Amino acid sequence: MIKREFSIPMDQILSRIREKIRSLGADIFAEIDHALNAEKVGLKLEPTRVLIFGNPRIGTLLMQENREIAYELPLRLAIWSSEGKTFVLYELPSEIGKRFGITNEEVLKKMDAFMDNVVNVQ
Repeated sequence: MIKREFSIPMDQILSRIREKIRSLGADIFAEIDHALNAEKVGLKLEPTRVLIFGNPRIGTLLMQENREIAYELPLRLAIWSSEGKTFVLYELPSEIGKRFGITNEEVLKKMDAFMDNVVNVQ
């Protein structure tokens, strides 16, 4: 797992990441607000979200090789703020691919570069 730390407010990081995902040709399928869900059951949690996103043209190539990787797709990022900092956590697609025996290294390298680009929001 890769964890990046930013001194930029979480709402700005989220906005920049959403924009990057879309500009790179992927879709955002869901956004989970864990803090809001915690609040609904009477609990407190600092701002914490998960973005779920991807491009079916790419992910499908991996699923054609091993359908079990569907468990890890679409891609996702965990984003949270704590003590004035914003954190982004993700796993490189190549690491996910290794667990499922994916041999299409060209696609995995492109997906790794995509993820690096998405979180490069300084």
